[in-house]
Amino acid sequence: MDIKKILVPIDGSDASERAFSYAVAFAKKTAAELILLYVVDADVLMYPVYRVSLAETDTASVKKKGEDILALYAQDAPEDVKVRRMVTIGVPGSSIIRTAEAEGVDLIVMGNSGKGSVSSFVMGSVSHYTVHHAKCPVLIVK
Repeated sequence: MDIKKILVPIDGSDASERAFSYAVAFAKKTAAELILLYVVDADVLMYPVYRVSLAETDTASVKKKGEDILALYAQDAPEDVKVRRMVTIGVPGSSIIRTAEAEGVDLIVMGNSGKGSVSSFVMGSVSHYTVHHAKCPVLIVK
């Protein structure tokens, strides 16, 4: 299998930090491009009680946070690894799948959400969704 593009969903957690490290190692060995993706969860952009959308300035500040997080990760990548950064707004699982398909990625490397079994059962997890819907291999890093 030829790996040319690796998608790495980043949320700033310890799990995504470990996934990033694995993805960098793969990228170095295969000369693949890393695509770092931060998904602003659409639910974060709504007040839970009223389900009212936040103002455009609030949306921009949440996206800026994602851009700042991705910039830190990109800064840690070795110079010989090509890195591209993307920030999107949406439902994390489906946004990851949509991005993977649109970009033609060969591998998704992501952290395990670390949710408890009850929470995962009730809400589902992003990593679980990604594994079941991706058309390419998915590596879950604990």
